[in-house]
Amino acid sequence: MTGTTGQPDPVDGGAGVDGSVGHGLDTDGGADSPTDSPVAPAAPTGGRRRVIGFVMLGAGVAVLAAMGWVGWRAYQAYTHLQAAAAEVSTLQDQLQDITALDGDATARTVASLQQEAAAARSATQDPVYRLAGSVPLIGANLRAIGEVATVVDGLSTTVMPSLVQIATTLDPAALSPRDGAIDLAPLQTVAPLLQAADAEVVASRTRLAAIDRSDLVGQVDSAVVTLAGKLDDAAAVTATGARAARLLPPMLGADGPRTYLVVFQNLAEPRATGGIFGSFALVRADGGRIDILDQGAPSRVLKEFRPPLVELPENEKQLYTTGMAIYPQDVNFTPDFPTAASIFATMYTTRTGTAVDGVLAVDPVALSYLMKGIPAIDVGQGVAITSENVAEVLLKQAYDLFPEEDQSARDDFLAGATGRAFDAVTSGAGSARTVLDGLRRAVQERRLMVWSATADEQDDLAATSLSGSLPTDPAHPSIGVFLNDGTGAKLGYYLHNSVSVTPGECGTDGRRALDVAVTLDYRAPSSGLPPYVLGLELGGAPYALRTNLLVFAPVGGGIVMASQEGAPTTMRRGEDEGREVGTTTLTMMPGESRTVTVRVLGPAPSLTGTDELSTQLVVTPGVRPWELTPTSFPVCPAPTS
Repeated sequence: MTGTTGQPDPVDGGAGVDGSVGHGLDTDGGADSPTDSPVAPAAPTGGRRRVIGFVMLGAGVAVLAAMGWVGWRAYQAYTHLQAAAAEVSTLQDQLQDITALDGDATARTVASLQQEAAAARSATQDPVYRLAGSVPLIGANLRAIGEVATVVDGLSTTVMPSLVQIATTLDPAALSPRDGAIDLAPLQTVAPLLQAADAEVVASRTRLAAIDRSDLVGQVDSAVVTLAGKLDDAAAVTATGARAARLLPPMLGADGPRTYLVVFQNLAEPRATGGIFGSFALVRADGGRIDILDQGAPSRVLKEFRPPLVELPENEKQLYTTGMAIYPQDVNFTPDFPTAASIFATMYTTRTGTAVDGVLAVDPVALSYLMKGIPAIDVGQGVAITSENVAEVLLKQAYDLFPEEDQSARDDFLAGATGRAFDAVTSGAGSARTVLDGLRRAVQERRLMVWSATADEQDDLAATSLSGSLPTDPAHPSIGVFLNDGTGAKLGYYLHNSVSVTPGECGTDGRRALDVAVTLDYRAPSSGLPPYVLGLELGGAPYALRTNLLVFAPVGGGIVMASQEGAPTTMRRGEDEGREVGTTTLTMMPGESRTVTVRVLGPAPSLTGTDELSTQLVVTPGVRPWELTPTSFPVCPAPTS
């Protein structure tokens, strides 16, 4: 075919439609040729070379343009995500104190966050960008950026607005007791928002955890890790809020009256969870209203049970004896509060015929946290209690006021004092913020614990510090250090305790040795204490303090050896709550201290799923806070087969 100039068309290279110009295959099957030898293809002419060059150049330009476009879109997504992160930080600051919340300011922050998050997600939804996600190496990073943008967008549209709405409608004062009752309506109103926010956070964490980080460049990998950390923080808030919205209304009698035992732990006679259950109150919760029905002392009301009331597992008998099932004061030889609470509830029901829906434990130090800001309360005997002196009055001064062996008068005094303090807290005499802060601190220090006889509620509680259970996650290894008094005395009031952890060498099995140094400093006077405080007066040494020390290895770890003041010492071995336990008995005179160092093993690398571990120390709450020195250390290399 020719053009209008009569010259061969450069696109055809001069070949006519009928093949009369140029070379080609013989269309008649080669009848005139003695052989059917193939004909070599023609070499490209100059025109064809130019066409191929143009096509390749065009394709190259298109690829470069696409790469440039993808790079631009990735840059846009990154920029918007950075801006969104800044808005999240601003929102966190605004929500720190919801009593001073500026609704208009938080609304503007949320709107800006949503705009930035939507823009980031839009950039990663571009068709060319998504196609580039299948390209080796760079594709993994583009997909990761897209996942991060999707997660942030979901959080900005679901979680953040819900949290702001909750903060603006749920005044802390609404959750604080007033005239002996808690208004449950505000919590029931925000419950759906809390559940939805928590569900979105859970889904986002799952989505982020599914990202393969092996091929990610530094900046992208860092962004994924940072967002994962933010989600962990958010999950702690939303999970707690959602759980509270599920548990509090029914447990406070929204669906019908509930009956609970509130036990007061006497820290002067240590037990693993804090102190002996020295007194109790029977309370009823009905529609948010809380009333005390009865009070008493376990030693007088429940007495003892022979034969043992419940059959203990062999491991508990070995560590704690059958005393846990005989004496109400010994049910908490174990640090596992659900075990202690369920046994105590069974004892109470057996002795009184009254079934209870749960047990709540509190100690005088926790009471001091809740009483901050409450005026002094007259409790008789010329004594007024405040947040500053309530622990001293209940744990020491009461024994000075009633030194007789017959402790009936003292028990009545303590029941009256704790009852008046309880009334003051539940009447709303203190500020809502102070009460909530006090509750939070008491839970963190294991001074406030709750057990529910309702299985579903207890399952929900088990995931919280409020349950008094020992942590079970090997990725966050915890070491337990607990005390059980062995003198029947009230000398634990004078203990000052500390514990530190020092990392050691890695073993051939990949587990690291950890040296746990526990120091007990006994600062009691050497004279002048009432006989009841001195207890058994061991071996003619009335001021001697004997205590049983228990050290719980981390989950997946173990007990190796122990020393006292640098010299090897023996420890009895056992197992409780899926952990190896070592226990030894210490005896001290006033002014003496003892340091026991126990070598434990951390969990195996296969159980941790991380490169570095931080130890968590769980201890028996005392009259004074323990001095705690935990540690962080790299995970040992996995053993080679």
